[in-house]
Amino acid sequence: MAIHPTAIVDKNAKIGKGNEIGPYVIIEGNVTIGDNNHIYPHAFIGENTTIGDNNEIHMGAIVGHFPQDKAFKKDSKTFLVMGNNNTIREYVTIHRGTEPESTTKIGDHCLIMGGAHIAHDCQVGNGVIMANMSGIAGYVQIEDNAILSGGSMIHQFVRIGKLAILSGNCRINMDVPPFLIAGERNQTWGVNLVGLKRAGFSKQQIRDLRKLYGLYTKSGSKQKMIEAIEQEDFSNSQEFIDHFVQFIQTSERGACFQQ
Repeated sequence: MAIHPTAIVDKNAKIGKGNEIGPYVIIEGNVTIGDNNHIYPHAFIGENTTIGDNNEIHMGAIVGHFPQDKAFKKDSKTFLVMGNNNTIREYVTIHRGTEPESTTKIGDHCLIMGGAHIAHDCQVGNGVIMANMSGIAGYVQIEDNAILSGGSMIHQFVRIGKLAILSGNCRINMDVPPFLIAGERNQTWGVNLVGLKRAGFSKQQIRDLRKLYGLYTKSGSKQKMIEAIEQEDFSNSQEFIDHFVQFIQTSERGACFQQ
């Protein structure tokens, strides 16, 4: 383990094996850092933050600081939990929860690019990519392997579905269903073909999801969509069809739609 002499590490922080902690890094109290992480110069790790193994936290990143929420009280004990094998690039900001005992969570194998922002109480899955200057407001949920292109702005309480991809500079304040392309202001533009192929979906599964998208855009209501789906043979893709339908059924903000 190498800790640069200019780094400030609280005596109550728990630091694992094989970590590299660069110049002028600040690590506050009640922080737990696993093994083989690389924390670059001038990064800040706030109190009540837990970081797993094999993460990279680059220059100027702020991980686990106070939320930007007027409801937050500075004596509240709130948390940030980050998994393994994540890359947090320059000047990213990730804030811990707002209410006492609440937690912001980041999964594994995420790439959060320069200047991106993850607000309080967000739940970010595995394999998520947030490109430069994208931002998610409080309580946003992002499912596994979703991609937010540069400058994407996501309203609080929105959900982004599995393997969805958002175009650059979009403004989203409704839920984005799994497997779709979304952009502009709550628009959907079809199925994320490139992402599905890269994820190993078969040709039949991709055909099924394209058919599902047609049913979604033409049915006019959740109930009619479900009735139309029940008339189709989606046996090769049932897991993904069920996930899509469950996502739509549980949407509280309403789901983005073709425009």
